[in-house]
Amino acid sequence: MDRTQFLLNLRKYGIENTVPNITDVSVRLLTDLIKIQWTKTMLEIGTANWFSSINFAIELEKTWWELITIDFSPKSHWEALENFKEAQINNIHAILWNALDEIPKLENDYFDFVFIDGMMRRSMDFLDLCLPKTKSWWIIIIDDVIKFREKMVWLWEYLEENDIKYNILPIDPDDGIMMIIKK
Repeated sequence: MDRTQFLLNLRKYGIENTVPNITDVSVRLLTDLIKIQWTKTMLEIGTANWFSSINFAIELEKTWWELITIDFSPKSHWEALENFKEAQINNIHAILWNALDEIPKLENDYFDFVFIDGMMRRSMDFLDLCLPKTKSWWIIIIDDVIKFREKMVWLWEYLEENDIKYNILPIDPDDGIMMIIKK
């Protein structure tokens, strides 16, 4: 299986079917962060057709790793399982359900990387649930914080109230990500 070609086909399918996958620039940045940090345990919330998950898993294979990904869409979930199989990705635990219900149930309380790309208006809730499930130092990335800022009002208030430091990286022409790091 040529994973590069598989990912190119998955990207093309996403574009042709308006699947809201992360951009190639975001993929490169996030996989570089995974590599630099030697990420071993990652949580992903919201994954469209799992283009991002497969990219992350390919990088994570280089270490002893675990990726848990949660998505609410049954169609996406079943597509994901097929895509994982075709890409020969084995160590992804894909959960189909509402991340707000599933995150508290996760026995893992040791994630060192969290990628939040779920329902934008729930970003604050996702962040609040993920913080207790992280290691002593971690990276949390929240996608689409420029384009959908108005849908994330509660997130901005939460960050200010809890004195959480962050950086906004405008990595795409019309959007960017928020990076929160604890060392």
